Amino acid sequence: MEDGKLKTTWVVTVLGLMLPCMGGAQDARFEFGTTLNAVLSGTVDARKSKPGERVEAKTSEDLKVAGITVIPRGAKLVGQVTEARVAATANEQAKLGFVFDRAQLKDGRRIPLHTAFYALAAPVGASDDRAPPAGGGFGGAVGNLARAAADDTSALGGGVTKQADLRPSPGAIGGLNSTGMLYASSRGVFGLDGVSLEPNTVPSKGSTVILADVRNIRLVSGTRLLLSVESTE
Repeated sequence: MEDGKLKTTWVVTVLGLMLPCMGGAQDARFEFGTTLNAVLSGTVDARKSKPGERVEAKTSEDLKVAGITVIPRGAKLVGQVTEARVAATANEQAKLGFVFDRAQLKDGRRIPLHTAFYALAAPVGASDDRAPPAGGGFGGAVGNLARAAADDTSALGGGVTKQADLRPSPGAIGGLNSTGMLYASSRGVFGLDGVSLEPNTVPSKGSTVILADVRNIRLVSGTRLLLSVESTE
């Protein structure tokens, strides 16, 4: 009889320890300044996209809270386009904005969140060769970006270069580590010439809008993102 009581006590104790962890992903609160590396799962094109259109990415690292993995590597991030505009004149910039509002785990759970961009980088294998923009940057392709269209910026790359050597945009800091992920302290754009992040009134919170000094912005699958992650509940 004593053995039965002891076994019951042990099971209850273990469940008591496990349940907070099992539900923690749903109730996790991300601290201010939390970062997450991810890569786009498809192409996002300012010319073709419309506000509200679905955007997806995949996490490339674990996101932990208090030592517990809340969003694992390989989880899906789902969001939508918030702004998409091509430049109508040489004095304008193309704009592309999108946010991710939830993470979908492989076990079916969804974690609501809000994201902004801290940094962007060209996909693995992108070339860092530079060429001067045609027409002063309007209507021409930009250096180190594949010329998918004569007036597009594209994160596509044909050559291969060391990822840590992708050139930073003016004002960018940090870069990529030896595994090809952006450092948590990185800010700005790497390997995407002519592309920048819209200045935010609170710089530490990042931006949701990408700018380009050409007619259109086209980010392809594999474009690397360093996101700021905030809880929404």
